[in-house]
Amino acid sequence: MDYTTRSAGRLCQACLAVTILLSCSKAHELPSLDTSKVHTVEQFSKLWRKNFQAYNCSLQTHIEWSPISEDVTFWCFNRKTGKFRYTLNDLNDFGDILEHNQPTVLFIHGWLQDRTQFAKEVKQLSLATADRNYCLVDFEPLAHIELEPFRDLVSPRVATYVAGFVQGLGSIGIPPRQVTLVGEGVTAHLAGHVGAILEGNLGAIIGLDPLGPFFTTGPKLQTRRLTLDPSDARWVQVWYTSVGQLGSSIPLGHQNIYINGGLHPQPYCACFSKTFGANNLLTELCSHNFAVKVFKASFDPSIDLVATRCRNYKDFLAGSCDNRKAAEPTGDGTDAGRFYIETSCRPPFLLHPSALQEQLDKLPSTAHDSC
Repeated sequence: MDYTTRSAGRLCQACLAVTILLSCSKAHELPSLDTSKVHTVEQFSKLWRKNFQAYNCSLQTHIEWSPISEDVTFWCFNRKTGKFRYTLNDLNDFGDILEHNQPTVLFIHGWLQDRTQFAKEVKQLSLATADRNYCLVDFEPLAHIELEPFRDLVSPRVATYVAGFVQGLGSIGIPPRQVTLVGEGVTAHLAGHVGAILEGNLGAIIGLDPLGPFFTTGPKLQTRRLTLDPSDARWVQVWYTSVGQLGSSIPLGHQNIYINGGLHPQPYCACFSKTFGANNLLTELCSHNFAVKVFKASFDPSIDLVATRCRNYKDFLAGSCDNRKAAEPTGDGTDAGRFYIETSCRPPFLLHPSALQEQLDKLPSTAHDSC
């Protein structure tokens, strides 16, 4: 068994245990779990199999029989509404809540998470970017299930429903080419599936460290149709923070942005590395989720996202490449390729290279490693 296979298995085991620390499903209450004597991933896995088998069976039955509209909702926001509003997939609601003929961004929260992941930052983004609709795709009632059933049962149903929502936007003059989908981890691939259903007519997809195990590496790979790739939209931008670990080890977009080389462990995760070690799942999750933190930091209008296009990370570190703004695609292919960004280890993470160096120079020498 190779490292990728072990990593995928440990991801399934430990992340399921983490669900006890997250808000429970709206449709089903998670059973109580006594973790007072649990100290390892293996113990978590054993406790999960003992206590949660019935829960998973009941949730899978719910997934197979309940109307998708009961479990997937859309919450949309723009300057006109001033707040997130529950949005039905019909013409009347579209007309009342969404600005007609305007670009629209749909944020799809991650597995084991909910729509609040992006809510605060979306409001901040709306203040910086006028004349745009923002929607949060909330499938939280279906998010707390094992990874493989989520991939095989939940993700295709959610993707089909989101694709219908996108098609419905055409009724108010918003064709798929004006729609951007944002997904992270597993849901980056879900966004790709939406794009495949719409035959690549989406305007853009932004994938934040798309999951590698079960999609691009490991023994149980998904079909290409269900894995994010450049054919899923007119423009696919992918951010990487844990290449070859929990993140994909192969480029999946037209524009591939590698944060700190895309390598694990990320500098922000130094405390996890020192406490648990680089190969601990908590450290791997920290690096995997860092793509979301950096992406949300880019919502700040005072930050000008500048990346460096380069053939590889070695050349980037050697300073042999030119800076090129990577935030907005030109659409003519000139911004395709590999890009690299260095971040600070503290918020707001994204700084101009000269400002980043200035910030690091101000830190005590002992702080560079520990952040």
